[in-house]
Amino acid sequence: MMRAERGTPGTSDGERSPEGRSEPRTLRVADERLLVTAGAGGVGKTTIAASLAVGAALAGRRVAVLTIDPARRLADALGLGQLTGELRRVDPALLERAARTTRAASEGTRGELWAMMLDVHTTSDQMVRRFAPDAETARTILENKYYRYFSTSLSGSQEYMAIEQVRTLAADGRFDLIVLDTPPAADALEFLDAPDRLIEALDSKAVQMLQNGRSGGFGARLLGRGRDLIMRSLNTLTGGQFLEELIEFMAVFGSILDALKTASEAVHHLLRAPTSRFLLVTTPTASNVEEALHFQTTLAERGLPFGGFIANRVHVAYPEVPEILLPDLARTLALEAPLAARQALVERLHSALRAHNRMAERDGAALERLAEAGGHPPGVVPLFPLDVRDLAGLARVAAHLER
Repeated sequence: MMRAERGTPGTSDGERSPEGRSEPRTLRVADERLLVTAGAGGVGKTTIAASLAVGAALAGRRVAVLTIDPARRLADALGLGQLTGELRRVDPALLERAARTTRAASEGTRGELWAMMLDVHTTSDQMVRRFAPDAETARTILENKYYRYFSTSLSGSQEYMAIEQVRTLAADGRFDLIVLDTPPAADALEFLDAPDRLIEALDSKAVQMLQNGRSGGFGARLLGRGRDLIMRSLNTLTGGQFLEELIEFMAVFGSILDALKTASEAVHHLLRAPTSRFLLVTTPTASNVEEALHFQTTLAERGLPFGGFIANRVHVAYPEVPEILLPDLARTLALEAPLAARQALVERLHSALRAHNRMAERDGAALERLAEAGGHPPGVVPLFPLDVRDLAGLARVAAHLER
């Protein structure tokens, strides 16, 4: 798979030179257990994530790819029709057919490729069942109407559930690589901070009172002295048994708080593990490159392992058409057209070629800037004439990232 770097600017695990500088060390993505693609919206993160997963599966690994964006186009490309909150395996026959379009055709044994989209509802319910002390407690939590708001509507819940799903997949012995496609960079900051925010919240005084309420503290006092007055006032305002239901939820949910905090700490460490890498995807436009460089700094500030840049939709320079071949080219393009028309057509093609190469030169400057910031040339995916629409296309993208 694509070569990237450890110890590049923005990381903390590289070898140190005598002067204290971080010396880059070569990393092979195929050695990692968690890959996270991040970047601005519209740069092709989802396609890159799927391509990395396809490439790893063709190399013999058992891969699960999780996307937060339920793009129908990705499901179609994987031959699945639709992605759901349940893991679905990509047809091995389709994977083998895609392998024949690349160098992977001669590699022999294939791995496995599974895919799913984030379903906050499903992931949250699974988390409750896993952490609850018994089935009855889990049922009580799941049936409480405040639980649904807590699990799907509170700020950061989607981001945390995405990471919790990754943690669950990482603990699943079936997979040796997980690829996570994150939301656009602006939302990805919320995503990256979700585990730490939850840990902070679980350590807050409010939650401590909630836990104490289980043993005669805050919750018990609310249900004790002054209960009737409080109930009447709040029920008048809300039109229902507001406080009773809320305290019931708080008390029973408190039974899983310790397990939830432990899981959040595990997620925090998983994102920073030596086998985890964040790959920053960008196109070679100035604004997207700037955002990718900013995101690299963001990773460093959060102690998250930067794995390298991937430049997508890059213009690749073509050689100029030698003047001596222009007459032959004109005859080939339009044998029946008058000579002047053929010459005009060739000139337009030549002009388009020069314009393309100017864009390739511009993209080359962007690649140099990414290489300087990353300590190693970025992975490069050229601008294809057609969109990537199937497994064969994803395999071709993966082949470019292997170079």
